[in-house]
Amino acid sequence: MNLSFEIKLSDSPRLKEHLLPYIVYFVSWLPVSLVWRTYFWDDWFNYFDQSAMDVRRHTGPFSGFSPVRLVLEGWMAEYFPPSFRILTFLAFPLAAFALWKVLSTSHVLTRPEALGISSLFLLLPLNSARASMTIFMYTACNVFFFVGWWAYARNRQWFGKGLAVVLFLMSFDTASFIVFMVVPLALSLLESQHNHEKLTKWLQKNVIFIVIAPAYWFIEPTLNPTLDKVRAAYYTPSLSGIVRGLVVGSFVLAVTAWFLVRKKWRYSTHRGGVQVLGGLCLTWIGMFPYMALGHFPNLNALLIGFVPGSSDWDSRHQLLMPLGLAVVIVGVFNWLNPRSLLRGTIVVGLLSSILNLSFSQEYYLDSIKTTRVIEALKSNEDVRGVKFALIDDQALRFNARGRSIRSYEWDAILRAANPNLDQGTDVLRYVDCETLNPDAIIIIQATNGKLKTLLTRNPGISVTVKRIQPCA
Repeated sequence: MNLSFEIKLSDSPRLKEHLLPYIVYFVSWLPVSLVWRTYFWDDWFNYFDQSAMDVRRHTGPFSGFSPVRLVLEGWMAEYFPPSFRILTFLAFPLAAFALWKVLSTSHVLTRPEALGISSLFLLLPLNSARASMTIFMYTACNVFFFVGWWAYARNRQWFGKGLAVVLFLMSFDTASFIVFMVVPLALSLLESQHNHEKLTKWLQKNVIFIVIAPAYWFIEPTLNPTLDKVRAAYYTPSLSGIVRGLVVGSFVLAVTAWFLVRKKWRYSTHRGGVQVLGGLCLTWIGMFPYMALGHFPNLNALLIGFVPGSSDWDSRHQLLMPLGLAVVIVGVFNWLNPRSLLRGTIVVGLLSSILNLSFSQEYYLDSIKTTRVIEALKSNEDVRGVKFALIDDQALRFNARGRSIRSYEWDAILRAANPNLDQGTDVLRYVDCETLNPDAIIIIQATNGKLKTLLTRNPGISVTVKRIQPCA
């Protein structure tokens, strides 16, 4: 293999190559954007039948969440719930465009490489849980971070720097971005070294951006105490998780050091290989905050997010993985055959979009099922006499990504069908009579398959109520 090759830095992707990833993205994720008012997972708890004030959850204006976020999401939930999915749908292309603007001006990458990375960043089949309204916070923080990086990379004076600081701080409402801040700083340092700038001068120019992440970690909880237990969990890493993350990181860094030091790989002679190593380091940086919290405990947990029909909503932990994996893929093509970069990127992007379309149609089917179940519950007179029901869901094939529907979701679904009734639910399970005393089993069945449901929007939902007295 000839690892020494010449790339013309003037090579510039054509307009159609710029537009293709965005067109493919819009096609593959369009079904999710169309499930306007469907609630998934915690959406029922956070946003269903909630006023703008209810979304704040607490009596005070601060609860560990950004006050701006609470006001915005409260308004969206009360007045226009579809805005969650419309903005999510648009946010990822904006983040990808901002990344392209950053990478295309870097000496580290050619413009075709920058386009390949930003395209795969947009298209890789990650974070399908974005279909949930609850994930809007992560999506917003993601676009704040990358647009902030764009403003930071432009190296303009006060306005650009001020905008970058504000956007970075807003992105830190998702705590993992506090750690990910090391990435734009590392690229800036590389650019500085390339321009033969002294380290002291770089430190002087970037001192604000170096300190904002650790300062936010220590100061923000004092100014805005976390009252929400779920929120607090994201700021409470476990010792075992940290150790696990450091072990993985040590392995990645050891492999990188072996190739760079022992094998003496240099960017000028082993461009693709060095990019693969850099991409692996970026992927680890994106994973570490989640590993520290106990996620990705093993290889199976890492891979399940890519499997159709699996993952539930754990794919939300993949939020910071696309950049690193995109660099790895571009590096592999450069390593094997630099001339295959464009074609290879297009192939991977199209295959990724097929998976995205598969995930997207699953959420679309799940939305149809939920709508029809509510209609069936509303029209069934027997349901009205139920006080506490066990739900026997026999239409699981319509549940997106193999997700389970929690009991609090069923509670809200029954409330959506009969808002004037006070009914409780649990999923079908053993009744111990001490903590659970149901008076009925609600059986949900569907007669139609997925394809027919896609074409007709009718899964053939039927609801049957079976009276029981398990504790009599």
